[in-house]
Amino acid sequence: MTHEYVPSQALQREAEISTMGNKKTGSNGNMLLTIEEILVNACAFMLAGMALITLIAVFYRYVLGNALSWTEELTRYLMIFVGLFGTAVALRRDEHVGFTMIVEKLPPALQKAANLINYVSVGIFCWIMVYNGFKWASWTGTTAEILPIPMWIPCSMVPVSGLTMLVVIVNKIWNELRGENK
Repeated sequence: MTHEYVPSQALQREAEISTMGNKKTGSNGNMLLTIEEILVNACAFMLAGMALITLIAVFYRYVLGNALSWTEELTRYLMIFVGLFGTAVALRRDEHVGFTMIVEKLPPALQKAANLINYVSVGIFCWIMVYNGFKWASWTGTTAEILPIPMWIPCSMVPVSGLTMLVVIVNKIWNELRGENK
């Protein structure tokens, strides 16, 4: 008796996203897919690191009776990095929070205008993240409370993620103007 392998819905969705990315991103498709792959792998690595660090912290606290001071701060920074990088991935895949019910009922020309307004608004927010995040990261001269690292390292994730999202948004605006679907 043979069983046919049927991929899960999540794997099917990933395959659809990958093929959509190749078809609908135009000439920048490979670059954006590479960025997305790097971000997804970085998020997976950081989530695994968070789980491992938390297990180590629990072991030290409850088995050895000696709590480690640095584990909470490091997992907090990793969680922030995952959130910021995950936002860029969600933006690339159009899986971010949005209200599409009204836009989908509009005529095609108004849908395009609504999408452009949306992308430009998000782009402005991303630019604010880049500009103010860079100022914030470059002005901080302190070190982390517990970890012996300068605060510009965790603070730099704000402009880096903003720049990544800005690249995605510029590509989406370009594709919308060229008449390509998301």
